Formats: sequence, C-alpha cells, structure tokens
Amino acid sequence: MTPEQRRALAVFLRQHSRNLAEIQTLRATLELSSQRGFVPLDWEQKLEAFRQTPGYRAMLEEFEPLIVQFEQGASEIALIELLQKTLKGRPVK
Repeated sequence: MTPEQRRALAVFLRQHSRNLAEIQTLRATLELSSQRGFVPLDWEQKLEAFRQTPGYRAMLEEFEPLIVQFEQGASEIALIELLQKTLKGRPVK
C-alpha cells in the first residue's frame, strides 16, 4: 500500500470512528425519546454539545493509536486489529 493510500484510509478510519461515536449518541437519544414519548426539539444542539465532552473525545481516541500505527507504515495487522475492534471482535474477511 502506498503512503497516499495509507493516508486516505486513515482519513476514512477517523471519520468512521466519529460516525461510530455519533451512532451511539443518537441511539441513546432515540431510546430516551421513546421512553419519554417525544423527541427533544433541541436534539441537534445536544449532539453538538456532546461532541465537546471528554466522553466523546475518549471514544474517538480509542482507535487513534492503531490508526497512527497503520498510517505510519506499520503492517496491515494494525488495520486488521482496528477493524476487528470497530466490528466488536467479529472476524475480518
């Protein structure tokens, strides 16, 4: 894999980790909304506020060391490990 390909894949993986964090946040919002019987009108502002919390940053930072390893030329094993973690341990084919 070329350095350009590695960088492009690292950008993709960083966006993917942001998407995972936001999916968890939105799922919690939906579950709470279903319990209350309504969706808060300010859900987008609450999502934006959550993006500023240490918990959100921790979710993003969880995968960063593996992304950096892969980006810097480590073997594809770092990529496979990262994919397995994001897929919750399911085998990567």
